[in-house]
Amino acid sequence: MAATDHPLKRVVALAGLDLAAWVLGQAVQTVEAGQGALLAEPEILDTDLVLRVTLATGEEVILHVEFQGPGSKRPMPLRVLEYQARLADTYRGKWLQSVVFYLGGAGASDTGEHAVYTRPGTIAVGWNYVVIHLWQLLAEDLLALDRPALLVLIGQTQIGQPVATLTAAVARLAQHAKGVERERLLTELLILCTDKEIAAMAEQIIERDYGLPETPMMRKWREQGLAQGLAQGLAQGREEGREEGREEGREEGREEGREEGREEGREEGREEGQLAVLVRQLQRRCGPLPAALLVQVQHLDPAQRLDLAEAVFDFTRVADLEAWLAQVG
Repeated sequence: MAATDHPLKRVVALAGLDLAAWVLGQAVQTVEAGQGALLAEPEILDTDLVLRVTLATGEEVILHVEFQGPGSKRPMPLRVLEYQARLADTYRGKWLQSVVFYLGGAGASDTGEHAVYTRPGTIAVGWNYVVIHLWQLLAEDLLALDRPALLVLIGQTQIGQPVATLTAAVARLAQHAKGVERERLLTELLILCTDKEIAAMAEQIIERDYGLPETPMMRKWREQGLAQGLAQGLAQGREEGREEGREEGREEGREEGREEGREEGREEGREEGQLAVLVRQLQRRCGPLPAALLVQVQHLDPAQRLDLAEAVFDFTRVADLEAWLAQVG
């Protein structure tokens, strides 16, 4: 959840009007951030987001938003109950609505309707909130809302036809916003595509159709992806090197084996890391790669991989990679 928590909060800042209108089911006039840290003894209780929403009718609503992925230690219904009690005390006399967005398979049994009973049939405490299971939502249904800013969430939904759906989502976002705002929305869309293949496909569509500039946020997103691939390759190489070093050390001497294992681990780690970066670059330029092509790339020698790393910037589709591989034999 940590990976998507801050991006989701930024999304609300970018799409607050659309989100409030979606959740409340009414036309909205304005949205502004309210107090998220609820003060009460003996401790401060932090919510994800609290929005002060002014409806088209002029009425003010306190919209409380929570994002929840798998692994919560405390049940969300009890957390919302405590949040609502603090919010009711903080914003007395205001209409209060809470909404929980579940991600990644979380909250499957939560309906948003809860109660504590003193005895069968007698409710002591009852509370409710809107529940939106993003991971169950069809991408087509999100598109059908006709609220373009919310399409940054498309990567958290079920996408049956990725190419067509992502192309449509990116096009609507690009038409909805211009300049810096468009760059931010498209970047957040990429960050929230937690599936690597979907993210690579979305980035390819954005670069192909709109030439998204290298913003600081986009650069950070790319560097994190490359660093992760490199780290995985290095870790795998080191582990293989250690294992080989142990085996050779038993046969030829402990000290000699350790040194050879370290050296081989470093070399294999470098090669694996470079290969991981190269494959990710290819996927960004060409989209998801067939398994047969991945095998061919893996069997290239170091010099050929270096040549491919230079050639990849001229690729726009898988056929370009196939042609290059055929040329080098």
